[in-house]
Formats: sequence, structure tokens, C-alpha cells
Amino acid sequence: MEGWFVLKNMTDIKSTNFSPSISIIVLTLNEARNVGLAVNTIIKSTEKHGIKDYEIIIVDGGSIDSTQQIIGELALNNNHIKGIYNHGKMGVGHDFKSGLAHASKEYVGWFPGDDETLPETIDAILEQIGKTDIIIPYTVNIQVRSLYRRLLSSTYTLMFNILFGLRLKYFNGPCFFRHDLLKTIIMSTDSPAFMAEILIQLIKRNNASYLEVPMYIRARDYGKTNVLKWKNVYFVGKTMISLIRKIYF
Repeated sequence: MEGWFVLKNMTDIKSTNFSPSISIIVLTLNEARNVGLAVNTIIKSTEKHGIKDYEIIIVDGGSIDSTQQIIGELALNNNHIKGIYNHGKMGVGHDFKSGLAHASKEYVGWFPGDDETLPETIDAILEQIGKTDIIIPYTVNIQVRSLYRRLLSSTYTLMFNILFGLRLKYFNGPCFFRHDLLKTIIMSTDSPAFMAEILIQLIKRNNASYLEVPMYIRARDYGKTNVLKWKNVYFVGKTMISLIRKIYF
């Protein structure tokens, strides 16, 4: 197993006793069998790391199964949890922005509600909160993905790195940020490229520091991924053009 993190452009390291406040956005769409497991894993990790001041904002992107009912039950039984319900499928980027609009803590990030992120990965991410501006996870055990998805992801990463002179290992992971930094950029896309739009602006324009953290995932047992659609390819291309204008002109 690789070392737990790779240091990049790191500044202003905090004391190990530093205990930040964290807003954790959980993005869901038809995850009735998964969201409860995902949220419970996140709660256990926050408790393990002694994080007292946190909130979990579960954003539903227009589910047609019982996901919304489960979110309501989770929120009712835990005052750290709140549910946000978007009507209709507006896109994962839109759902993230909906959660961000309700976030109130010093650091903010997200996890998918599909329970694919292993507990040790969540631990590794939370361990780095407060040590840098951005925490960027990248998938290590890529063999759990289909060959098609691996090829698509590699091409996506390569194109963004070439266009913007970066060497990031992954642009689509559940990243965490200093909340105040997110207020300095423009988040325009509702597509799966929303993380790339944020990362590129913060790194290229704000010179933000970052850590890349290895991420281990599991194959999902229930539901399906909704990002592998041709319309998303169109929106990713549109986001690339928009970013070129923002960064270079």
C-alpha cells in the first residue's frame, strides 16, 4: 500500500492539536441502500478523529426511490445532519453548490452517498484537514472500475493537466477545501467537471496549497453511476473552454 499522502506546494502547516470545524456534503441520487451506510461511516470517522464541530449536509439530486425518506430519518435522529432536496436532476455540480450554500464551517468538502469510499480513505482525508488549503484524493485501486471508465478517467485527467500545466493524479475525487477560498472563485458548471473547475481556479489563480491523498474504493453493490453519458462529455468540453478563458485571458 502506498504512503498515505503526497505533499505539493504545502504552506502554513497547523499544529497536530488543531481541531477544525468541517462541513461535509454528501451527494445522493437514488442511493436508498447506500446513503445510510455512507453517512454512518463518515460519522464514525469524525468521532475517531475527535472532530466535534461538524455538519453533514446530505443533498439529494432528485431521487425517485426512498432516498429522501432515509435522509429525513437520518436528520431527525442526529442534529449534525441536515437534508437538502433538489427537485429534478440538475447535475452533480448543481447539487454540490446547493450543499455549499448551506455550509457554515471552516473547511468544506464532499463524499458520494454510494458508500464506495472505504473508511480508511475517509480517515486519511480527515487527518489532513487544516494542514493545507486543499485535499485532493486520487483512486489507487482502479481495477474496481470498468476498463471503459478507467480509459475515460485517464483521458479526462490527461487533458486537464496538459491544458493547464498541472500534474494532478485525479480531478473528480471528494476534495476538501478551506471554505473562505471557495468564495473567491466562480463555480459555473453543473456537470461532473465541477471539481476540475474549482481545483484549476484555486491552484492556478490563487496559488492554493494542496495534498494528494491516495483513495481506496469498493465496487458498488447497489445502483449505478450516472456520469458516463455523452451529454456529460459535451458539458466537460464546455467547462474546459470556460476555464481556458478564466485562466489565460
